[in-house]
Amino acid sequence: MFAKTRKVIVVLSSGALLLAAAGCGGNADPVEPTISPSTPTATSSTSSPSVSPSPTAKPSPKPIASSSKGPAKNWPVPKMPDAAMKKSEAGIKAFAEYYYALIEYTIQTNDTKPIKQVTKRTCVECASGFIDPFDNNKKAGSWLAGADFEVTVTKSILQPKNGVVLYTSTQSEMVAYMSDGTRQGVFPASEEPFPATMLLSWDSGWSVETLEYLDVK
Repeated sequence: MFAKTRKVIVVLSSGALLLAAAGCGGNADPVEPTISPSTPTATSSTSSPSVSPSPTAKPSPKPIASSSKGPAKNWPVPKMPDAAMKKSEAGIKAFAEYYYALIEYTIQTNDTKPIKQVTKRTCVECASGFIDPFDNNKKAGSWLAGADFEVTVTKSILQPKNGVVLYTSTQSEMVAYMSDGTRQGVFPASEEPFPATMLLSWDSGWSVETLEYLDVK
């Protein structure tokens, strides 16, 4: 399924207040005063309210890369950089690099949701290369280990409604595993950078219209 894909590298207190009221009364006729023992005054002490300890945040699960033991677990979804949200030549370059980070993520995890959000269904190579195969892998329980890509953008072209990016990519070795852990095959690392092009469309953000790997003679 990666016949043409040469690769990619490419976070109360409650205080009680007690009030005591004392009443007093007197006689109309004078009487000899009597001395009564003084009544000790009750004293009250208030203690500081107890403070409940703050709940301890649970640590995030450790990311585990795909391997012979299974697809990646707790793998972070790549975050689109601010630069990739700009309608500019620099934005086109940043988006292309981000897109290949999504390809890496897809291969590692069999999770195609993030890449589908920025891919038009018109991109046949995207669908056949790294969307449909990994949807199928997820259903079958199979996976790939590896997926280390490097992308070098050589030219970005901004058009009124589109963007074009020319780049080269290299890929590390990837190993395919069956659902029972049996090693199915190996996709060798690319021997040299492979040229490709992407057509992007703009609609409040970039998305991939087409992706083509160029023949080298």
